[in-house]
Amino acid sequence: MTKLMQGFPPAAGSQVTLANWRMPPFSRWAFQHVRELVPSADIACDPAKALPLPSQPVSLGVDEELAATDTDALVVLQRGRLVYECYANGMSADTPHILMSVSKSMLGLLAGVLAQKGVLDLERDVTQIVPELARTA
Repeated sequence: MTKLMQGFPPAAGSQVTLANWRMPPFSRWAFQHVRELVPSADIACDPAKALPLPSQPVSLGVDEELAATDTDALVVLQRGRLVYECYANGMSADTPHILMSVSKSMLGLLAGVLAQKGVLDLERDVTQIVPELARTA
């Protein structure tokens, strides 16, 4: 875990700001604390409605690469099974973390599948489906 944003006020050289939050080493702290830097909507997860994934762990042999690239977390699914999970830098399965463009890619794939199956009406307003987005950009 980095020593950024420690104490009050944090030392000038360890402050994460809008000017540096996407650059290392500041991004390591910022990507887990985005809501403290940038206004964003929290879309809550209801664990009671989430289906547990069957687990079939395998070793990928990527621990050194993940550490060398400052990867905070990696989850790998294969054929509906959780096969690999790794968390670092204070992360856990429940820690919020910015996904940036990954969110758009995953949402686009999911929307395409649901639309093709007739589950998602692409003509509906997104706020009818995700009401938490009503007062956001």
